[in-house]
Amino acid sequence: MDLMNKLTLQFKAADIELKYQKQSIQKSLKPLHFGLLLMSLLLNTIQIIKVTTRESFEIPFINITFVALTIISFYIVYKKDFLTQKIMTIENAYILLLQLNFTASNIDGQEYYLYGSSFSLIQAVTYFATDFYLSCPSVIFHLIFRLVATTLYAGRFDLVGLGLTITTAVFLISVLYICNRAQRQQFLMNYKEDTINYQLQTLINKPFTKIIYNEKKLQIDVHQVNQEQQFLGYNQNLCYGCNIRNFVRNCKVGDRALEKWIIHDYTNLSGNCLAIAKRTKIKIRLCQFNTDNSLILILENPKLDNKKKQVPQIVTNQLVEQFSNSKKNFFNLQFKFGVMSILMLGQYKIKTINIVKLLNKLLNTYIFSGKVNLNLNGNKIVKLKTYAQFFKIFLIQVFNIIQDMEYSLNTFNEISVNNFDNYLTFQIRLSNKYQFLQLYQKNFFIKYTEQHLLVTPLTLDLVFYFNKLIPFDETNSQL
Repeated sequence: MDLMNKLTLQFKAADIELKYQKQSIQKSLKPLHFGLLLMSLLLNTIQIIKVTTRESFEIPFINITFVALTIISFYIVYKKDFLTQKIMTIENAYILLLQLNFTASNIDGQEYYLYGSSFSLIQAVTYFATDFYLSCPSVIFHLIFRLVATTLYAGRFDLVGLGLTITTAVFLISVLYICNRAQRQQFLMNYKEDTINYQLQTLINKPFTKIIYNEKKLQIDVHQVNQEQQFLGYNQNLCYGCNIRNFVRNCKVGDRALEKWIIHDYTNLSGNCLAIAKRTKIKIRLCQFNTDNSLILILENPKLDNKKKQVPQIVTNQLVEQFSNSKKNFFNLQFKFGVMSILMLGQYKIKTINIVKLLNKLLNTYIFSGKVNLNLNGNKIVKLKTYAQFFKIFLIQVFNIIQDMEYSLNTFNEISVNNFDNYLTFQIRLSNKYQFLQLYQKNFFIKYTEQHLLVTPLTLDLVFYFNKLIPFDETNSQL
């Protein structure tokens, strides 16, 4: 199935297109746009000074308008960066008017050629930076405008010029199509790889590590680890990379270290292998991850006991009763949610959650400095079938973080919920995104639960992608 529209090259899935646009704007478009604005402001200001200081005083309306457009564009993109491409397309069209500044009476022929080539190259930069559905019409319009303006100023029609214009349009549009398609395909590959990497923990559901041998550094690079503490020799004072490298170095398969097998002869380690680590026999499995040629090392029967010790139900019930009878102040609330989060860890039961009801309950429980709007984007009822207790823990911790940030004058004013086929998104509107992301990434409960709930890790846009495609048995309990 082709995920892109063959004509416009836009992704058919709105969420993927949105992610692509955000990445494109942050990585290339905004820096490029601000660079072009700075150059435009500087050169047009110099031209205005140059023209107005001549003996024959003239008012360069085109340059003055361009300076005004530059300032307005900077403000718009600064406030609403999702308009960056469209603003760049408008500015690119306005560059055409600069052709009207140059005539045979005020500029030499060679200078005219230099300016014309430079303007065309600047426009080409914008063509390649923006999406095909914007750059293709721009190319056609710009070439037609140049042909018509040149014909009117020259007073004659040139067939060679017409042929050159048509040929240029065909070749340029073809190259733009190929490049933009390749760029989007590369993004799609990276997006799929990131999604698969993040979901490996759910798919494998065993202690594993994703590694690759780095020939330049002559060491094994560790890309991902699940249940790191299950690997024999684990040391909490070391990073996960050092722990895994120590494990493969000290683990033996046959008469060779596992590290030697991985570097020189991993293809002969097929299926389950018996290995010895710390004088303990363990079963491991090594398989190749074809997306990036890395290796996945899976512990089939780790030494450590992986079973979760459940808190007796009678203890849980007694704690719930005690909390319901205690005073409802902020500190008791924090303590209650902390204890309940610990009790709910390890409960993998799947239920259908009424999202609207749960969010309203949390919004009424926590106290924020301003009113928080719950935007359901036209949905009256929103439900999600997932690991119910993990989901509750996750939201409680997110609200706790926001509550703690209230003391640093953070503004929290909206939760936006969108329902898609394969996942549910929450976006929270905060004034201090960096602080929230730092606290979020350090939170113990979030580290434990997000791997079971989210499609991809949280980024600075603060959009949570909750997975609907969780492998589970049909459980029809309702919350």
